[in-house]
Amino acid sequence: MPRHLLTSILLLCAGAALAQGPLTIEYRDKPPYSYTEAGKPAGFLMERTARVLTRAGLDVRYAEVPVRRTLQNLQADREPLCSPGFYKNAERQAFARFSLPIHRDRPQVVLAHRSVAPQIRRLRRLAQLFADASLQPGVLEGVSYGVQLDQYLAAAARPPLRAQHTPLQLARMVAMRRADYMFIDEEDYGWLRKEQDFAELPVVRIEFTDMPRGELRYLVCSRQVLPQTMERINQAIRAMQPETPTE
Repeated sequence: MPRHLLTSILLLCAGAALAQGPLTIEYRDKPPYSYTEAGKPAGFLMERTARVLTRAGLDVRYAEVPVRRTLQNLQADREPLCSPGFYKNAERQAFARFSLPIHRDRPQVVLAHRSVAPQIRRLRRLAQLFADASLQPGVLEGVSYGVQLDQYLAAAARPPLRAQHTPLQLARMVAMRRADYMFIDEEDYGWLRKEQDFAELPVVRIEFTDMPRGELRYLVCSRQVLPQTMERINQAIRAMQPETPTE
């Protein structure tokens, strides 16, 4: 393609993206990925997101919002809105646009009450954990654990007990034996271990050798975000390799 034609196309895309006005970036309180510090967004995923959006030349404003409300706002599609850190699944793709991936998690681990840890450690495969009706799983409401774990949880012998807010609150429910175990990614676990409240909980970290590979995380955007804007975001993500993963 002639250079002058490519330049014209990029200028048109930039003009269309700017015409839609500022882009709202909603993020959840999920340290170390994203949180608010001194009134500003913080966390390694927010830092990466800010670099992507700056490289894309987009005008943005940030707001800390609970994850369930962000999902509602994305579905309502009232404004150009994006949120970093979401997993991609068919349900969300039905109402939202997804960027290229910006992060890949390490595999999830099980966090179990100390009293049931020996029972869980005797299980050789992850499927046996979900099939054990004597064990109560706990999950965070509105949160995906990745396609395979979501499928396991949906078919578990005991329906998961659902918590509303943070991994620490769910860990406290496990500590109180309201649930026997939960799943947590390594970044969350590493952050919680710094909390004095968490250190005192009777919970144990357990690994399974057949745990699914860590999931990719994306910027998920409302349909109000124009395809031209999504392409500018994706170009910025491509330019940041190898910091951002490939699908």
